[in-house]
Amino acid sequence: MLKIMHTGDIHLDSAFSRLDSRHAEIRRNELRAAFTSMMTSAKMNGADLMLIAGDLFDSRFVTRETAALLCREFASFGKPVFIAPGNHDPAVPKSFWFRTSLPENVKVFTEPELSSFDLDELNVTVYGWGFNAPDLEKSPLTGKTAADRSRINLLVCHCDTLSRVSSDCPVTDEELRTFGADYSALGHIHNPPAASEDPWCYSGCLEPRGFDETGIKGACMVEIDKKDGEAEVSVRRIRFAKRRYEKGVLSVDGAASQSDVRAAVDAYVRHMRCGEDTLLSLTLTGTVSSGLVIDTEALADNPQPLFLLEITDRTIPDADPDVLERDVTLRGEVYRQLKPLLNSEDPRQREVGLRALRYAMSALSEG
Repeated sequence: MLKIMHTGDIHLDSAFSRLDSRHAEIRRNELRAAFTSMMTSAKMNGADLMLIAGDLFDSRFVTRETAALLCREFASFGKPVFIAPGNHDPAVPKSFWFRTSLPENVKVFTEPELSSFDLDELNVTVYGWGFNAPDLEKSPLTGKTAADRSRINLLVCHCDTLSRVSSDCPVTDEELRTFGADYSALGHIHNPPAASEDPWCYSGCLEPRGFDETGIKGACMVEIDKKDGEAEVSVRRIRFAKRRYEKGVLSVDGAASQSDVRAAVDAYVRHMRCGEDTLLSLTLTGTVSSGLVIDTEALADNPQPLFLLEITDRTIPDADPDVLERDVTLRGEVYRQLKPLLNSEDPRQREVGLRALRYAMSALSEG
């Protein structure tokens, strides 16, 4: 039984630029911690080798701290590690891949053509390729097949199987089938598709970095048992992410005060069982009192029990447009002046118009 830890899209040294400096530094450290946890799990679970399917780093520039961490963890693992650089961390001159002395057990695919390494003690051949530029527009797998089907053949690569015109190495399902690897460890898609019966898989990202990467993230533990040329493959996803990003929409219809909105948000967080591991982006909808100006910063300022709360106000005031159109007072005049914005095809213009109307109605209701 061959055991493999399959990971990719780790993006070490990410900037986490959407977060404030304090939260960004916490997340960078947690990303390194998730990587360390994965390496420890690989050792504890007896993985025979590791496949890293690209974008180990977020860019070509790697901090000394991260480089030292990698070398230490790879050396401690001791088993073979195969890395296929991706579009974020291509094997370009003077990059990490050429200026760092990696442990002897680490092998890197630095060319955009298919090549292989043999592990005779395991009867395994590992195939792969690596980006050597930010783009790779042709599939290195076209017309290729695994050389010796009696061995356990593995493929590790960073590629896009969802688009045939991708500049991030387009590879088709048919090319993967024709190649005939017993397991193909893929990287590039951070939110992996649902599992299928095909012997290939995206590991997804190790640790999410934004609200486009929702849910639980981690890596794959793969087990392969090959007898008489037939391989049985099982894939188990393991969580290593320290945090999870979630998005939601909450109706606060009928809210008349900030405290009403706060109570609705708190109830939503409890219902969704979000905890201190959660970064939540919540969009508020519904019709609220025309005099209510929702203070989103105040709502997000103390996010407990969440790690971070981001609020977007998409509510609308309950003022009747037909009534305001005929209103001869200042309320009506404000509405008529804002009407071009409120009816604009530009979403940003409509948002500005709604916010202006809300502030105006609030001011007028208070005299």
